[in-house]
Amino acid sequence: MASFSKYLLTAGAATVVDVATVQLCLQFLAANISLSLGLAIAIGAACGLSVNFLLSRRFVFRSDGRRVHQQFLTFLGVSISTAVLRIVVAYSLAALLGLPVFAFLLTLPISLPIERLAHLGAVGLVTIYSFLAHRHISFAGGFRNRLRARTTMVS
Repeated sequence: MASFSKYLLTAGAATVVDVATVQLCLQFLAANISLSLGLAIAIGAACGLSVNFLLSRRFVFRSDGRRVHQQFLTFLGVSISTAVLRIVVAYSLAALLGLPVFAFLLTLPISLPIERLAHLGAVGLVTIYSFLAHRHISFAGGFRNRLRARTTMVS
């Protein structure tokens, strides 16, 4: 059975790759305004995806009997939903942190402090969703298996 603590360790390694990539992209964003927060998060998510899949498959979740590429495609689908959720949460947090009450954040000695903090907050908030989705979908037979289980429950 997959434990949340094991997932936190393996996903933590993937998150380091993800966050470092996003922070580098945001550094580029500070110099080139054409790159958006959403694009930076999408690039980071793509980089962390493979690390997360390989470590989760090896150390956290039991095999569900499907081939690696089938599990990866399901993992990719869940990861895309996670990235979209993270983008929504990041933009929401950026809007919140952009309120006048948080103006002091602009004095931090880093470029784009609101965007950086919003990204880190979104990563933290979406972690539980990510674990549950991978546990119950990615490594539990995929989307079809979940749909089949739902229709069986309804019948």
